[in-house]
Amino acid sequence: MAGSLVQFDREAHYRVAGQLAAQSTIKKATGPIFSQEVSLKLQAEDLASVRFAFSPLWECIAAFRAWKNVQTHTLLLPWKMQVSQGLRSTDWTPLADLALVQRGTIPDFLCPPPMVAMPTLSEELCTLKRTPDEVIRSEVRIAYRDSVPASLREAMDAPRVFANRLATLIEHFWRKAIAPCWALLRARLEGEMLYRARALALGGFEELFSELHKDVSFHEGRLVVRTISHWDGRERKLGLLLVPSIFCWPDVFLTVRPPWRTAIVYPSRGVADLWDDASSPQCSGLQHLVGPSCARVIANLQVPRTTLEMSAAIGLSPAATSEQITKLRTAGILERIRVGRRVFYSLNKKGMSLFSTFNA
Repeated sequence: MAGSLVQFDREAHYRVAGQLAAQSTIKKATGPIFSQEVSLKLQAEDLASVRFAFSPLWECIAAFRAWKNVQTHTLLLPWKMQVSQGLRSTDWTPLADLALVQRGTIPDFLCPPPMVAMPTLSEELCTLKRTPDEVIRSEVRIAYRDSVPASLREAMDAPRVFANRLATLIEHFWRKAIAPCWALLRARLEGEMLYRARALALGGFEELFSELHKDVSFHEGRLVVRTISHWDGRERKLGLLLVPSIFCWPDVFLTVRPPWRTAIVYPSRGVADLWDDASSPQCSGLQHLVGPSCARVIANLQVPRTTLEMSAAIGLSPAATSEQITKLRTAGILERIRVGRRVFYSLNKKGMSLFSTFNA
């Protein structure tokens, strides 16, 4: 169930930890077990066990990487400007020395693939704090070989104490940088999960992967991901997990090493307009026809969104947004899908045709 805690397979963790410890001569993501392109021949169990999930913990780590990297992640600049002032007074060194390594060497215990569809941050931090000591030590060795920085010595000498301190830092970053906009981000991620699930149901795996990311391709049962990944090319856990993320843009991340399920973290659709000023409609012709508020709703319903997400995105009150959505549903250009307690709206074929006509 969605609220259950993620449990460690301790036997598998210790087995893998021993293997990784033996590979501690790896300096960076450049050894024979690091691949710039991973090709996976999907088995029947993979294809039958495609799952979708989002991860608040992953969003924290990806957001931290984006905030610290001033030269990339340009689409996230509006968010960076909003949160930077509140983050400057904290010493982030231990988290930075783990999170800012190359993609192939980011410790899996720092942001493991979620085991349920919609975990809470507290659940994921509980899992992080229970990471076996040898897993922490071995994954730090992957990133730094024998040159472990002073900020991470505690990870080697007292892993459990370090994990608790790390969880406190992550929770602090969450409160300052993610929590204020989490309702909007969560709604966007849920909408992305719904969009991809629908693509899978209607068009199969070719449709699912066709526009997932420029570095992800699927052909004749083989999934190719172009990204640095730590894997020996042999053993992996079957099943496939797709994890949309706001803050991983523009990168794609792959987890394929046991005991984790094979997981792809990819940028969610709509990152570019997430922090845009939605007060200016994109369709001037459409707003003359239906009015500016209704035009903004139409322009933002190309992907499924809840009323609250739409309200936050276009700057209208929830009541006014609901009124516009009701009007558009009555006109027959929206479809409505319920997922759990949330209701998502999006343009149907008539609505997309209307939008395309005025946005040509």
